[in-house]
Amino acid sequence: MSSRGWLAWFVLSFGTFLFFEVRALAQGKPEKTLSAAIWRWEKFQPGQAVWQWNAAHYLLGGVLLVAFSWLLGHFLLGWWT
Repeated sequence: MSSRGWLAWFVLSFGTFLFFEVRALAQGKPEKTLSAAIWRWEKFQPGQAVWQWNAAHYLLGGVLLVAFSWLLGHFLLGWWT
């Protein structure tokens, strides 16, 4: 994919996320945010202790940790280029 293709993909993806997230918060409906949707899917309750989390919550956290670590190393430190 070309540089412009990646840029278009990023802008569209992040812009769509921001649109829905900001709209939900501006309307005073935090239950319509992405985090609230994920908590509903996992049947997770805010404030639950770590030992009450289910496997999906740990898996999602692990995937996000790996993805953000890779992005940090790749974009900011120039690793894996």
